[in-house]
Order: sequence, then structure tokens, then C-alpha cells
Amino acid sequence: MPAKNIADRLACAMLAHNGLPVIWDLHLSAAAAKDAGKLEIAASLIEIAEAAERLWTAREPTKAT
Repeated sequence: MPAKNIADRLACAMLAHNGLPVIWDLHLSAAAAKDAGKLEIAASLIEIAEAAERLWTAREPTKAT
């Protein structure tokens, strides 16, 4: 699945650098932003987390050697 928008591109880069745990980290950061009243930031973080989830589930499984 090619990265099309900024959320997809960020998610792709974050997954490549940090792996699967980045999805959980994004959700935690979004919750903290929401608690701090930063609703636009929280929404952006959720958008990136959802993009990361889509990219992760759409990836081709690697063959075990």
C-alpha cells in the first residue's frame, strides 16, 4: 500500500524506524494531548496511528527462513 498523504508518510517512516510499538505510543500520546486540551494534536496523532495500523496490516508477511 503506497503512502499517499502526510499521515501515511509519517506512519510509514515511524513504523520503519520504531516498529509496531509506535502504534501504541501514538495512541498514548493522543490520549495525553486530549487530556491537556490539545484536541487538534490528539486528532492528528490518532490519524497517524490509524494510518500506521492500516500500513501494518496491509504489509506483505515476510517469509521465515
